[in-house]
Amino acid sequence: MTASATAVGMAMSLVFAFPANAEPSTLSPASLRAIAADNGRTAAQILHVSGNVTMPAVQTDNALAEALAGIVAKDGGIDGDAAATVIANALATGGPRQTIVETALSYLGTKYVLDGASHSGIDCSGLVMVAYAQVGIPLGHLVSAQDAVARPIPESAALPGDLVVFNDNAHIGIYLGGGLLIQAPQVGVPVQIVPVWGIAHHFARILTP
Repeated sequence: MTASATAVGMAMSLVFAFPANAEPSTLSPASLRAIAADNGRTAAQILHVSGNVTMPAVQTDNALAEALAGIVAKDGGIDGDAAATVIANALATGGPRQTIVETALSYLGTKYVLDGASHSGIDCSGLVMVAYAQVGIPLGHLVSAQDAVARPIPESAALPGDLVVFNDNAHIGIYLGGGLLIQAPQVGVPVQIVPVWGIAHHFARILTP
């Protein structure tokens, strides 16, 4: 399944206002898909769940961020409230950074395929390549090639859409902010949102701030 950047952007930018003190809620997969499927956007790649997802306590005005955070928390054990805030902030950055994040999030749940670069299967550098292609930046399908055209930055300066590159050039991911990245990890593990972990890595930037 593929989707245009416009369609993905429409789905990702759905905004609903909730009371600030709203309690966690449980939505069925059908309800979650309805949130993300406006304007013809199919959510099968994003909302890859078989049962209900318990939503975090509402912290943002972005319903899709809340839905994604609920899925991420269920699948990977990440705190739902923290993930919701990070995802919502990343989806509100504007400009090319937002487009890169939106594109990467549309691959959430896509299976890992070495040398893949589509919703049928994708690898770590493929995810970076397709996300950056949406903002007109062509990159090679190789971690070392992508790192070579980026400049190192301190973690404290990293913004959503920047890169997290593992120093052995064996892996790369897209930073979302708040210590989280989206990555295509390895065979048998689909595209996921995880905390940046302790293996030697550096942050890198291709975009201007």
